[in-house]
Amino acid sequence: MLVVQFVGYLFLLSASISSSVSMNFQKLAQHEIHYHDPRTRQRKREFPLTSPVYCRPLFVVAICLSFAASTMDFLALTWLPPLTVGIFGAVSIIVNLLVSKIILFEQPDAKEWLSIGCVVTGCILAILSKVVSDTDTPAPQLIERPISCAFIVANWILWQLADVALKHRRLPRSLQRFGYPFIAGALGAQNVCMGKYIAWAVADSVHTGHLTVRVDVLVSVIAMCIASIVVHIAWLNKGLAKHDAYYCIIVYQSTWFFFTTLTGIVVYDNMATLTVWSQVIFFLGCFLAMYGVWKISTVHKDSDEA
Repeated sequence: MLVVQFVGYLFLLSASISSSVSMNFQKLAQHEIHYHDPRTRQRKREFPLTSPVYCRPLFVVAICLSFAASTMDFLALTWLPPLTVGIFGAVSIIVNLLVSKIILFEQPDAKEWLSIGCVVTGCILAILSKVVSDTDTPAPQLIERPISCAFIVANWILWQLADVALKHRRLPRSLQRFGYPFIAGALGAQNVCMGKYIAWAVADSVHTGHLTVRVDVLVSVIAMCIASIVVHIAWLNKGLAKHDAYYCIIVYQSTWFFFTTLTGIVVYDNMATLTVWSQVIFFLGCFLAMYGVWKISTVHKDSDEA
């Protein structure tokens, strides 16, 4: 049993490193626009690259690493409970700081460490409240409820409006810096919501020998899952194009964690069996994490403006 758990933890750690390297490689692909050496940025190009960032080898490698990270997370769930995977969501922030220092030579300054501490502490507090309890109601019935549908649609509308505001409105510098990584993490959290429904549908069809969910709902969920992957990667790269990678990834990862949990609460009733005290701890942790994210956005200075 201990050996199996060790393998599970090894998969989680590998997934965390792979995901962080992936996002750092996406930042390197952005640096290639202006530098021959995107890592050290010592040799500036005479003319900026005009090729799409999504077609560059570094970006393609980054997407492959991201896919590998998702696969290893799934494999880890074979041996470990979801609670452990959630805790590694907070640990990933620390892993990313180390990876960003090695790959991009980026690191927080003294003013940012307190904010980062708030983020990590808040994530761990929220996870320790054990928001992992599922109801006995099947996933299809939960996601087809009016409140679930309204929540999913509202998320899409809200973050698309935020994208329009970030494009066309003159917002404060801290809000601009905070914006794209935040909405990328918020929309990226939809993948977990849709993924749970798809996994349930596949597992149940294998068990019964035929599809037991509505075809129109399954097609819609798959389409929204694919769309959220594409759109949230595009938004994350808009943030990476302008701001330090370690900062963008901290905002992205903590927001993804928060909205993944919130989606579980609203869509899948994950808080249905929690005590009042556990709910207080959860919301305290979420508030602390979000405060840390906002605080770091106000004190952070990108390397090109420091």
